[in-house]
Amino acid sequence: MLPVSFSLQADYIMLYSLNDNEELIDGGKKNAIDDLKEGELEAFINKIGISKYSKFLLEKSEECIENENEIKKKEKVDQKEKNKKHEKVREKLQDRKDEQKKFSGRKEKKKLIQDQEVSRPSELLNRKAKKQVTFEFEPKSYLLIKPGGKWYNMEYANEHSSEPQHESLISQYRNLAKQLYEHETNLYRSKKNIQRGANSTWIKTVVKTGTLADRMAAMTLMIQDAPVHTLHFVEELINQIKKKGSRRQCLMALTTLTELLISELLPDNRKLQTFSQHPFKNLEELASGNKDARDKRLILWYFEHLLKHQFAEFVKALETLAHDAVQATKVRALATVHEILCNKPEQEKALLIQLVNKLGDPQYKLATKASYLLETLLHKHPNMKTVVCCEVERLLYRPNISLKAQYYAICFLNQMVLSHEECDLAGKLISIYFSFFHGYVKKAELDSKMLSALLSGVNRAYPYSKMDDEKMMEQMDTLYRIVHVVNFTTSVQALMLLFQVMDSRQTVSNRYYVALYRKLLDPGLAQCSKQAMFLNLLYKSLKSDVVLRRVKAFIKRILQAACGQTPAFICGALYLISEILKLKPGIRVLLQEHGESDEEEHFKDIDNSDEEQIFEDLDEKMKKKSDEGEKYIDVDERDAAKEQKDVQNNIVNGKTELITSGSWLHHKNQGGKCLGNYDPFHRNPLSCGADRIGLWELKKLSEHFHPSVTLFATTILQGDHIQYSGDPLQDFTLMRFLDRFVYRNPKQHKGKGP
Repeated sequence: MLPVSFSLQADYIMLYSLNDNEELIDGGKKNAIDDLKEGELEAFINKIGISKYSKFLLEKSEECIENENEIKKKEKVDQKEKNKKHEKVREKLQDRKDEQKKFSGRKEKKKLIQDQEVSRPSELLNRKAKKQVTFEFEPKSYLLIKPGGKWYNMEYANEHSSEPQHESLISQYRNLAKQLYEHETNLYRSKKNIQRGANSTWIKTVVKTGTLADRMAAMTLMIQDAPVHTLHFVEELINQIKKKGSRRQCLMALTTLTELLISELLPDNRKLQTFSQHPFKNLEELASGNKDARDKRLILWYFEHLLKHQFAEFVKALETLAHDAVQATKVRALATVHEILCNKPEQEKALLIQLVNKLGDPQYKLATKASYLLETLLHKHPNMKTVVCCEVERLLYRPNISLKAQYYAICFLNQMVLSHEECDLAGKLISIYFSFFHGYVKKAELDSKMLSALLSGVNRAYPYSKMDDEKMMEQMDTLYRIVHVVNFTTSVQALMLLFQVMDSRQTVSNRYYVALYRKLLDPGLAQCSKQAMFLNLLYKSLKSDVVLRRVKAFIKRILQAACGQTPAFICGALYLISEILKLKPGIRVLLQEHGESDEEEHFKDIDNSDEEQIFEDLDEKMKKKSDEGEKYIDVDERDAAKEQKDVQNNIVNGKTELITSGSWLHHKNQGGKCLGNYDPFHRNPLSCGADRIGLWELKKLSEHFHPSVTLFATTILQGDHIQYSGDPLQDFTLMRFLDRFVYRNPKQHKGKGP
């Protein structure tokens, strides 16, 4: 129930307002209360006693109205001040725009204006940020980073930025992150110590007083459980690797830490980031004002920074182990470097330098081990070929590098597997090979393994390169010169390179065939380990030759050279001849009793009584010719062409004498055929007269003691082709042949026995 004073106050206000209204709003009529007498209403009010409250109420209402007016006035003043401030800011911005328009044509002044415009708002933003961001450390009673899982798969671990950051801002956040991380690790240790259970008790005991293997196992478990909170165990393992004394402890710590780095600590697809490589400008926006989210980010970023530093120390420790006096320690360090390179991208350059440097190790086993590990690395990561090639090139051109290290580096490069998409890399490799090739030729160090490795590398890289033919043709004279002065293996590789270059241009020269023809009588063929390579070169060369007379001469000399070789080489040579007969059927005329000739020549068997004497005379003649052949001098193709032209001129003029130049013999017949008998020691296969004599060597080989040779030679004499899918050079030893042909298929020999 309302008090009396309040009701009287309301009545008075209602009645007081009646005097001000002359009309009623709600449909009333004007002067509706005119029937009242004068003074009657005032007397009624005085009688009630309401007049004593009127002054008080009026004063109260006036005060309320004044207060309201004052509040409105203050609000208006504040609004005016704000508007003035905004107007000032707008005026400043407008002034800046005007200044920018005035000095737009002048670059230097424009840069100054832009710097001012950038610096002033940034200062304002920094001031606002400083007011909003608090760098005070507030300890928490709970862990922000929960144990378990891979730390680099957490929500905030992959946030990084390549933009430059303010050093003052980074230092403030670093100090805060350091405090947060130390508090987080200490809180984890205290909770771990309080934790009860058999497993936790065992780990606590083992870490302090356990054996070496048990301590390693316990540290592994703790790091796997909470890597962010147990980084001090990683540091302890690195210290054990650096510690001198016990190699067993060092190698065990090395194995443990390597497994942890690969499986738990290092990310798979990215490198570790430093603390300054994170977006601190947007940190508050990323955290949305949540301090826990911000502190989690700072802890993870600071942990990653510390882990990167610890891994750098681990790489330095590996480099120290790679120079240890014990070979087993160096091998283990080398294997660790290779394993990390294959699995993780962190510290890739430093680890690759260590692995490449071991190509120059004094112990050849370590050098070959390093070469093998580099090959497996490129097999797993083919995109690293260019990077590895550049690093090996730096090793090759070091001033203090040994010849042995250069040889192992070149051997690694020439074993690199290339593709047609890597033409730039192939061209780079060829340039490296030729730079060393010129150096060795100038030093006259021709008969060396290095030259063979260089030529092998050029042979393998040339098909994949887009090198200009002119650059390759500049090396032709040098290659032709070394073919006749180096050992057989190196000369074969030089001939292979010559054939590749000329065959790509479809211009295989006569000079090349002369050099290849001469190599068939090289004594080094018997001791060469590249006999299969030589036969392959012969096959490709004869296959691309269009002159049948020259092909016949090659087949004749191949059979002569094979007679004194091993059964494996003879089988390979016979298989080669069978394949050439498939491609060029015109050569089968040599299998007849008389060869192709303008004059009819007949061949008949000689008596056995005179056979020994004839072979003795033939041996003396071959020995005499071989002694003279050593004195032969190479004649350039241009000189040979000139002499051939002179021969043709003499024929036109009716001259019939022979023109001799060195070992070249030009005869008066226009076809260039030799009118004399077959000369087995002639340098030029076109002029030796091999097309005028049959292949009597096949008859002798058909009576060979080795059953494989007998079978192959008889097959060719009968006009058939040799059917074999294996490698004759590797398969046709006597015991393998007996197992393959005689015992399993005795009918194939038709009762002839081994």
